[in-house]
Amino acid sequence: MSVVNRKSTKSLMEGTIRDAGAGCEKAGEKLGDVELAGNENVDTQDEESGPNMMDELLGGEASKQRILVTNKTAREKEQLRFQKMLESVSDYSPKYAPYLRACAPLAAKCAVACEVLVPVCVRALGLAAAALALLPLDLLYVLLGLLLCFFGGMYPMTMAALEAWRQAGGKEALNHAHDLWAELGNVLAASEEDDAKDDDGDGIPDVDQMGGKELALRKVKLAITTADPDKLNGALLCMYAGWVGVVAVLKLQFAKTIALGAAIGDFLHKTAAKPCTAVLATAMPPEYHKWIPTLITWLCKLVAIAVAWQVQRIISAFHSAVRGGLMSARGLVEYLNKKGWIHIDTDQSFIDEAIGWSLAGLGFLFQWQMGFSPPFIFTIILWPIQLCEYFIMWSLSDATAPQY
Repeated sequence: MSVVNRKSTKSLMEGTIRDAGAGCEKAGEKLGDVELAGNENVDTQDEESGPNMMDELLGGEASKQRILVTNKTAREKEQLRFQKMLESVSDYSPKYAPYLRACAPLAAKCAVACEVLVPVCVRALGLAAAALALLPLDLLYVLLGLLLCFFGGMYPMTMAALEAWRQAGGKEALNHAHDLWAELGNVLAASEEDDAKDDDGDGIPDVDQMGGKELALRKVKLAITTADPDKLNGALLCMYAGWVGVVAVLKLQFAKTIALGAAIGDFLHKTAAKPCTAVLATAMPPEYHKWIPTLITWLCKLVAIAVAWQVQRIISAFHSAVRGGLMSARGLVEYLNKKGWIHIDTDQSFIDEAIGWSLAGLGFLFQWQMGFSPPFIFTIILWPIQLCEYFIMWSLSDATAPQY
């Protein structure tokens, strides 16, 4: 890689991180700093200690996230509102009404948890991106290279999708994503104001006196009248077009993997159809026999996708280890050169390649020993990325899967 290319790559990475950090911080402020009016007994913290990390994540004293975390009464009211709206859905599906009503309390708690966690996660990403952007560019290059070297092969689809997304206009898509967050923030703010209304003057908010169906219709009407349809339409169209472009690029990039998965699936289905049909016909009641061909098809497809993408994961792990190792080594050498601690011309010396290939070997061995899966603690922290990885794999494999 030439010096010019390295510098342009670094500048691009720095700009991407700064844009992402600014977008996350704006989205976090828009979503999080919404006042929840009409709630009493809000727990307050000692102001003498000053702001800390928890204050940054939860927002100010009037932010909805802080109130829902610290005020049990507000949290229970919010859960009850979600529960009433979810139970109202059962009126439109009598067949599944008992199941919907049974799941409504748990679903309401999950909805409130998401209402708290989503803005907090957005703020955390913004703070992390802002902190990374403050690092010297060469050290940032080293850090990103190490992450790619030791963890790149664990999320090959996600990293390839991000690269394709960036090339297809990632900055514009980020701006549209911010528009969506902003519109969501506007709807949430209007909803909080609506929750505090007491038009009949009886001292009880109107939303707490409504049935589930009436409350759901009121909130839907509020969302429709508050959101900007032009912004929503433009943002959704842009992001959908970007996703279609990403899928097209990835299908070309991983065409061999998709073809391998289709071939394995075809072979498995032909081999396993008769014995599996006999076993399932014996194990399942007669009224379920019509599902046997479908079950066998999906089982073969799942196995084929797993095998094909495991092969691709090994290839991607080696590629990411080499790329990340060299990236990290070159960034380290350039940083030490700028500090005056060493004087090495990377275009005339092989020391950066020696360090890079050594890191690449360690990175690939680490990924191999981990089974090309992240450590347990990272699995918990990075589960959204893992979910995204599975979704992309399935999306690429589904359209070209063989029809049996």
